Amino acid sequence: MDTRNGVALERVEHALGLLRAHLAERATHRWSDDRVDQLAKTIAGCLRHGTAEIRLRSTLRRDCKLPRILLRSTIRFVKDNLESKLGWDEIAAALDLDPITFGSAFRLATGMTPRRYVIRCRIRKAMWLLSSETMTLADIALAVGCSCQSHLTTMFRKHLGTTPGAFRRAARNGGLVSSCGATVMR
Repeated sequence: MDTRNGVALERVEHALGLLRAHLAERATHRWSDDRVDQLAKTIAGCLRHGTAEIRLRSTLRRDCKLPRILLRSTIRFVKDNLESKLGWDEIAAALDLDPITFGSAFRLATGMTPRRYVIRCRIRKAMWLLSSETMTLADIALAVGCSCQSHLTTMFRKHLGTTPGAFRRAARNGGLVSSCGATVMR
């Protein structure tokens, strides 16, 4: 097979992999028209500009940092899918990488595991929703990928040393909650 045909075939296979992942997600969640347009643009970009990314993937070894383009793709994927259950396997599959290689490369590039990064993103989004929205704690829990309000509370206590309710009260009263749970005035 001609090298150019091989690269074109890899691009198509990568685009199909993205499409499969997004269709699987669509089967469980209702999508907006913006989300469908985003998928179409992602696939088109994959087909147009995928050559450099494919070369990066083929040279990525277990002991190498995740290249910047793949790190950006990872961050975008996590942000777009935060409300769903995100595991290493799913994130690696979206990038068309082996999960072990992906986990090692992500950790070398960021200093944290993909799981830790997902938790950090969930906490940040929950903090933003708690301080700026009037959603219930249960709705916020689901919006950030927690199975229930109790899961959100456990995650908050473990990582911030406070509860979501206490954080919300402090944010609304003009204070911030420190990691030990005490309210700090601005």
